[in-house]
Amino acid sequence: MDGEVPEFSSLSEEVKYWRAKAQEHQESLATVQAEFNEYVDDSKELEAELESQLTAAEKKIGDLSKVKQGLELECDKLKDRLDATTNEFSFTVTSLQEEVSTYSGKIGDLQKYIRELEANNDNLERGNRAMMCSLEDFEKKLNEAIEKNALLENEVEDKASLQVMVQRLKDESRDLHTELSTIRRKSFHKKASSAAAVDQPSTPETPPPNFVNGIPISSSAKISALNIVGDLLRKVSALETKLASCRNIVREPTSKGQLRRSSILGSPRSHVKPPQTTNNNSEQSSEPGVIKISV
Repeated sequence: MDGEVPEFSSLSEEVKYWRAKAQEHQESLATVQAEFNEYVDDSKELEAELESQLTAAEKKIGDLSKVKQGLELECDKLKDRLDATTNEFSFTVTSLQEEVSTYSGKIGDLQKYIRELEANNDNLERGNRAMMCSLEDFEKKLNEAIEKNALLENEVEDKASLQVMVQRLKDESRDLHTELSTIRRKSFHKKASSAAAVDQPSTPETPPPNFVNGIPISSSAKISALNIVGDLLRKVSALETKLASCRNIVREPTSKGQLRRSSILGSPRSHVKPPQTTNNNSEQSSEPGVIKISV
């Protein structure tokens, strides 16, 4: 064992042993010294390197501290700004929610109003269709009434010409009546003179011819003229009766169309006026009558 000292037989062996031990320890010491020196050199290099790293780290820490302080200041500012923005946004959100609720109510009211308008529009369209149908019927009846009115105007014109003819025949009849009265007086005077001269022979005399407007006319012509006048008067009265009945027929559909249209439109004032003829002869002959001639 290394820790045990062996027993020596002589002094020289002991010296030799201790010299070998001293040489061995000296060599180990040199080795340890070399290792120690190498360790010291490595330690110095490491220390220099660590000092440089420490300096850089301290410098970096200082820079980072400054950055940290700046970031903390900026963070405080951002926190303040965030709080202000949060408060503002909360107020804005609250106001927007109130506006949304208000607009939702308005939208509901508008949708209800739109549904009412659609219902009213449907009712108006149905009324318009009914009014157009009734208007077409009214226009058809109006066209028929206009055609009848045109026929009646032609008949009125014929009546006017007949009235002119009747007036001319009335004048002729009046002349004939005057001539007949004159003839009767003459015949009466002749009868009286013939009664006074009964004893005297008398030659038959032909009655003098009758003259109307300077034209001689016989009694048969007078009778035929009177018959013609009577026929014309009957035709005129029948024409007036027919005209009055046709006007009543024209007025009835016109009044019905006006009542129907006023009931559809809902205003009693809005009605279509019936067509009016501008012929004076038709207005004068609106009431049927008979012209009497005394012969």
